[in-house]
Formats: sequence, structure tokens, C-alpha cells
Amino acid sequence: MNSIQYQGAPVFYQATGAPSSLPTLVLLHGFLEDSRMWNGLVKRFEKLGEVVRVDLPGHGQSGNLSEVHSMEDVADAIRKVIDVLGLKKPVILGHSMGGYVALAYAELYDNLSGLGLFFSTPHADSPARKIMREKAEVLVLQNRKSFIRAAIPQLFSAELRTHLSEKIAQQIEYSLEMGVEGVIAAIHGMKIRADRTRLLFDPPKSLRPKKIGVFAGESDTVIPIADVQEWIDAPGIGYKFISTRGHMGHLSDTENCATAVLEWWSTFQR
Repeated sequence: MNSIQYQGAPVFYQATGAPSSLPTLVLLHGFLEDSRMWNGLVKRFEKLGEVVRVDLPGHGQSGNLSEVHSMEDVADAIRKVIDVLGLKKPVILGHSMGGYVALAYAELYDNLSGLGLFFSTPHADSPARKIMREKAEVLVLQNRKSFIRAAIPQLFSAELRTHLSEKIAQQIEYSLEMGVEGVIAAIHGMKIRADRTRLLFDPPKSLRPKKIGVFAGESDTVIPIADVQEWIDAPGIGYKFISTRGHMGHLSDTENCATAVLEWWSTFQR
């Protein structure tokens, strides 16, 4: 992987595939993940064009920026990666927290061809969710490893945990590479993030008309489908995919998710 320096910390990224008629696809992982989360999908993506995977600050090989990784700061780090690579009008697809970063990017910089929310939401944390974040922070400080080992399986529906036990174990192994500081900084950043639902109803000029894609799950344990239904028909959304699985669709519904992303990405041209 290559890296840039941002606010004194390394931010790692990997570019694969070859430039084509499609804009470059920039993939942003979620909380407790890193760029390896896309391993099951990216081989199919690379056949169509250039793909860039980034380790967000505090995750994977990337360093920590500060005690709080705000979505805006992380989005600015992504902007620097995009600038260094000389990407013109890329498409950003973000999983969960990566979707929060993608929305912050779209609010700050008007240079995207498309934006995808991959099992993510434009909503800010509810008061109840903020309390959950605070409890999570306490648990991380008490025992980071125990927190991670308990948190990752909860991202999968109960009926799939046995079937996907090997993939869950692999994700736990990757997540355990994170330090306490990175986990806490991400929790803080998610807790204070702004609500960006309005971007789906009144997108920036570069995302008009209907250049936003949504990939959601009927069995999502983190972002319930009932919540998604509140905004999925927003006028800025031009592509919708609903998996029968849950939050970790890239692991539990890999082929269908890959096909959906490729179908969406293929609608864009440089």
C-alpha cells in the first residue's frame, strides 16, 4: 500500500485495476474495519475500472489524527488522497461509518460523479445511540479485545452467525489490530456527526440528477430497514438495492452486493 501524510499521520491507500471509461471508484470501510473488508468484492470491480481502497485514520495501517476523528476531518484526508492520485470526479462508496464520511465529503467538496451508501445512513446518532456510544467507549477503555470480540458478531443476524463463523472470526482478527486510541476516536467522531439527510433531498450540483446509490439490508441489525424506508425515496437517490441479509452484506451476500454495485457504478461515465 502507498500512503500520504495528513495532519502528521500516515493515511494508507491502494489503487488497483486500470483507468477506464468509468470514473475511479473510491471505497471507504466502516468502523472496526479496514480496506481488507472489500477483498471479496474488489476482484470483480477491478475488471471494470480503477478502484481505490483507503484505510481510514486509526484503522488498518493508517495513523491517528487526534482524540476525535470527525467525519469532516476524515473526509478531508480522503480529499488529499484523491488529489494526490489526480482523480477527476470519482465515485465514493462508503460502508456504514464510511458512508458518513462520504456524505461529509459530498457536503464539503463538489467534485464527485456519484455517492453510494453501503449499509449506511444519513441520519445523525439518536440520543439513545449516543448513550450506546458512551457505554462502548467505557468498554473499550476497560478491555479493547473483549469489546471487539463481542461487537463484531452483533453486526450479523443471529441466524447467520454459525454459518458465517469463519468470516466473522477473520473480521475479529483484523479488528483486533486496532489500538484503543483509534477505536475511541472513531466512536467520538460518529457520536458528534451531523445529520445529512438533506443531501439526499437537495444534493450538491455534482450529484444531480439522481447520482446517489443506496445499498441496504432487510436484516440489518445496525441500521434497521424501517429507518432506511424514511429516506430511501428521496429525489437525489437514483439506485436502490435491498439485500435479504444484514449490515455486513459484503460478507453475507457477497455476490448480490457485488452485482448491485457494478450495476450502479456502470451508470457513470468520465
